[in-house]
Amino acid sequence: MMLAVPYNFQFSISQFFQSSINVALARLVPITLFRYYFYILGIFYLAIRSDLRQRVAAGVCANLPRKEPWPWNFYLLWKTYLGIFEHYFEKMINAYHPTERLERYLYEQSEIHNEGWLMQATLARRGVLMVSGHFGAVEYLPLFLALQGYQPAIIMRFKTARLRQECLARCRQFDVQAIDADQPNAALKALKAVKQGRILITLCDEFTHWRPHRDRYIDVLGRRVQLDRTLDVLYRRHRPASCLGIVKRNKGRFTLHIEPITDGDEPISLAERAWRLLEPYILRFPHQWYQWREVAERLAAYEQQDTPEVLQSSAKGHPQRFEATSAKAGRVVPLCGKGHMAKLLPGPQILGHAA
Repeated sequence: MMLAVPYNFQFSISQFFQSSINVALARLVPITLFRYYFYILGIFYLAIRSDLRQRVAAGVCANLPRKEPWPWNFYLLWKTYLGIFEHYFEKMINAYHPTERLERYLYEQSEIHNEGWLMQATLARRGVLMVSGHFGAVEYLPLFLALQGYQPAIIMRFKTARLRQECLARCRQFDVQAIDADQPNAALKALKAVKQGRILITLCDEFTHWRPHRDRYIDVLGRRVQLDRTLDVLYRRHRPASCLGIVKRNKGRFTLHIEPITDGDEPISLAERAWRLLEPYILRFPHQWYQWREVAERLAAYEQQDTPEVLQSSAKGHPQRFEATSAKAGRVVPLCGKGHMAKLLPGPQILGHAA
């Protein structure tokens, strides 16, 4: 049954937040004041768009493994809604706030945990594949890395020409290579950026853009789904050092947590390893992840009911993780076995899209 939307208010949340008046305010208003203004806008939007509010609530309640008393669940949902507002606030600040003020803000409020591994990997000049997710302050990740002296590259998609123009200009200011996902050969350009020694930032939880394996599965928040092969193809083509990069919010500050995955010497499934590291962050800090609606709407397309075994999560609240399995044979198969990678690069995962 379709959920009714009062007053025929059909603007997407992205269109609502990226109105012309909000763009102007992002350029002029101090960050703290602009944040509270965005919270008020977001509360108004969710009050009108009850369908969106209910889908987010359904995603959170259906996929978290532990059932807490209702006051805690209400508090968690409230923080999750605020996290969604914070994401769009950060998107607007990242694109439209004056450059000098943004640079000072990120430099003063951010730090890197386990930076030694990242420095060593970049010194090897073989490039780095940094996998992230829709978690915390991921919108700041490319500029923050650039401010620390690194050379990042990102794949971006835009809903408006104005946002595209602003983001590309901002990237040029900070020596960030921006790859437009809507342009031809975006995946090949991403691979070239890694070969040039840059840090390519990509996401492993863009369920809309997954390119699933036919017979390999993984447990995602308790759901048995087909394993995405996009990251595996990128990794196998060049074998760069790879890590998970998570920008966690903490009382107005941001910490980039570096979780090493591989130095590039192992024939692994990067998609599986990355999700194994990301899921515990989601379960511990669910309010900082803003893909709950996507979980409810998109993951069903990848679910299978006839697989005898599955890659299961090792995060708290889920069973221990095992190897990937074949749906056809019902047996364990190598994660990167010969013949299982596509000849052509699939479509890239998107970081800077304006959804």
